Amino acid sequence: MRGASIRTGTDRTMHRDGHRGIALLLMLPLTGLFGIVGFAMTVVAVAVCRLPDLDHDHDWLPHRGPTHTVWFALGVGAVVCAGLYVGFLAAPVDLPAWPLALLAGTTVFLGIISHLLADALTVGRGDHAVRPFRPVSPLPIRFGLFRADSRSWNAGLLIGGIVGQVLALCWFYIPKIL
Repeated sequence: MRGASIRTGTDRTMHRDGHRGIALLLMLPLTGLFGIVGFAMTVVAVAVCRLPDLDHDHDWLPHRGPTHTVWFALGVGAVVCAGLYVGFLAAPVDLPAWPLALLAGTTVFLGIISHLLADALTVGRGDHAVRPFRPVSPLPIRFGLFRADSRSWNAGLLIGGIVGQVLALCWFYIPKIL
């Protein structure tokens, strides 16, 4: 199984908009609870939500292989957390290094998890199924709600995520204004 069989831009892969929409939707509770801080976390999650698809750019990585696991999400989140912790400790100002680094690492983790969730929502079978706990468990997680190449579903997810984020920000700030 080689990663070359599926490439970005083919109609067999989930569109960027769908992944971004799911990341926006997954982060809704944080935006609603923390306002602009939660929204900043959402921006980070959306920025990293396509990271698992780096398998599209490398023939040696199988599609929906190691980059589509919780272990990858944990590893990337841990690297971000550790890197920022060291960076914050070295900063010339006194910052709460551990909480900020943990918050950033968790946000990156959630962004990558949103990608796995988005792929699991599709009809993927065989090599296209998401196996997020591989190699511990080979069982796929597949909800089969829509085809990955469905333009209407991908656009709907993005629009739903944007509308949801706007509503979450309104829910957080409007009671404070009134």
